[in-house]
Amino acid sequence: MSQQKVDQKKLDKKNRKSILRKKKIEEFLSIAVVSIVGVAIVAWVGYSIYTKVQTAAEQNVSYEYFDINSSAIQDYLSSLN
Repeated sequence: MSQQKVDQKKLDKKNRKSILRKKKIEEFLSIAVVSIVGVAIVAWVGYSIYTKVQTAAEQNVSYEYFDINSSAIQDYLSSLN
């Protein structure tokens, strides 16, 4: 082994704790970022579906507010009998 490799191994052994800590932090941050992006996508899709359902419901519900008075029809049918 060359002296450069030996010195590198000693340096790696000396800084092993900090190197492991940095790797753990990077792994945690990557998982956190992926999770946040995933939650954002799911929330966006859910909101989009919710707004489409609400607009469709508003278009259909507008007909439920009309009252139909059928007394004129009933009077006509009774006059036929």
